[in-house]
Amino acid sequence: MKKIELYFLRWYFPYNIGDTVMFSSLFRAIKEVYGPCKLEVISDRTVLEAFFNDRYVDRFRTPRLYEKILPKSFYYKKKNIVHDQGARRIKFVIWPEWREETFAYLSAGTNIEECVGAPCKNIISYNYALQAGIEAAGFQDLRPRIYLTEEEVREAEESIYPNSIAINMARIRNSQQRRDGERLRYRIESWRRFVGDVKKYDPSIRIYEVGQEAFEGVGDEFLPNLSIRKTAAALNAMRLVVLSDGGVHNICNAIDKKVLLFQAYEWNPPDLFKMGNAIFNEDYHLECRKRCHLFSDILKIRSAKETCGRECYGLDPARLARDCIAHLEMENRV
Repeated sequence: MKKIELYFLRWYFPYNIGDTVMFSSLFRAIKEVYGPCKLEVISDRTVLEAFFNDRYVDRFRTPRLYEKILPKSFYYKKKNIVHDQGARRIKFVIWPEWREETFAYLSAGTNIEECVGAPCKNIISYNYALQAGIEAAGFQDLRPRIYLTEEEVREAEESIYPNSIAINMARIRNSQQRRDGERLRYRIESWRRFVGDVKKYDPSIRIYEVGQEAFEGVGDEFLPNLSIRKTAAALNAMRLVVLSDGGVHNICNAIDKKVLLFQAYEWNPPDLFKMGNAIFNEDYHLECRKRCHLFSDILKIRSAKETCGRECYGLDPARLARDCIAHLEMENRV
């Protein structure tokens, strides 16, 4: 039986939570595409702890000392796939950075339309799968997976108020500049109006702020940064997650948690990142997102960001309240 060694060099990029979660989208694909094999995952302890009970991984291990102290350039220079016919061994080194082969693949034929419409894939899972061979990219299910234990689910349900939703209000990145002095991607007053409208519908609902650097004072409570699994368990115990950032979004993808997606701020067009668990209303977003970051790279067109007036800075998350209430009403009827 052949052995597949899957390297995710997280010791070079230890803060990429969303990319780390999406790495798990490869496990099932590799096992099923490459047939009977033993899959060994080599990464840091965060990965081991997040996915320790994944049913498709035969062994997790941290890097050996010599593997960890090798310069990053060493891994970049090596071919991504190394076949050792004598030992029947295959090695994959997976990088979170966008790959040229990903843009080339999505620009061919109707692949970009498939990515936008696929319930079990997004652009990150394509980016990873293509590094493990074109066959893996064609696998039908490239969702990330976190398998919560019964104990984790029970503990979260005991600590999280049952009638609750989560909101994630990402702060602007260091490279972004706003003239209005706003520290969030979307205006904090818009988020306050969203909360006000939801509470007008149901005054008993509790709103947690999650996945943020600090408590913004918009929700009722703040869940500080937890481990990936504890965050997943907490989100699993809530009714809905409303978000504008990638890390929390990818954790929701990994547990099939329903998300109300508002993520079109200059870098991350939601069309390419959403999966089947997303509620996504195009009416709240700008059409120019399809000529901006990632879309422009894939379609090989001039990015709209070069000439636009950053109208996306003014998008209004308060409009999400209508879809949030509709989802809660549907749950109540069930």
